[in-house]
Amino acid sequence: MKPQSLTLDDERPRPDGPDRVSYHHHLARYRFAFKNMKGGERVLDAGCGTGYGSRLLREKAHSVVGIDNAPQAVGYAREHFAGPGVAFARMDCQRLAFPSSRFDLIVCFEVFEHLESHDDFLMECLRVLDPRGRLILSTPNVVTADVHMKSIGQSNPFHINMLDLSGFRRVLNRHFREVQIFGQRRRGNRLYSTLRALDVFNLRLRLLPNGQRERLQQAFEVPVGEAAVPDYWVIERSQLRQANQFVAICVR
Repeated sequence: MKPQSLTLDDERPRPDGPDRVSYHHHLARYRFAFKNMKGGERVLDAGCGTGYGSRLLREKAHSVVGIDNAPQAVGYAREHFAGPGVAFARMDCQRLAFPSSRFDLIVCFEVFEHLESHDDFLMECLRVLDPRGRLILSTPNVVTADVHMKSIGQSNPFHINMLDLSGFRRVLNRHFREVQIFGQRRRGNRLYSTLRALDVFNLRLRLLPNGQRERLQQAFEVPVGEAAVPDYWVIERSQLRQANQFVAICVR
């Protein structure tokens, strides 16, 4: 895994942090996982960051263990979110210090793109999952991410192993017998959803400057900036090529 940042706020949003947009974006994925839990699971939150998602999952889980490779994040998580049934540890996601079949569910959000070997991580997941266990995993869509970053003249040095839709599906299918892939995007009005569904080549990202795109989004009732709270994110099995993030539910 690429060496991690020495600050909390790089790649690890938190409820009291300065980046409310990233926090709401991440929280929407934890809410998606929560809705898809059966209840009573033993959960591993791999790459838990600052721990708020682990605490949310505990409301339905039997127990949650959150792990992260950054000591600052683990310290913050222990201080703010540890409690009965919720524990945190510093650990490398590709070398899990747990016995086999330890968990019923693994959630792993926005970690996959940081890993040098996707296969090594997925094999570790399979080892520590119960034979009937599941993995809920997210990662950015490299197609939309690249276009967006170029449009604002930035890059992300932490994202070292990004995937498009076919690559994401291919690597997951190597390890899991059943894979369902969803796309995360902002909610807008009906016209926005229709136009976005037609934009399979992501021309809105390629042709429109960032500022103009945001003004058009507002005209289509699409929340931008801090207005994009978790309820305004959609995670569905449609418009996958246009998705900001892929979210997969994988069954052993």
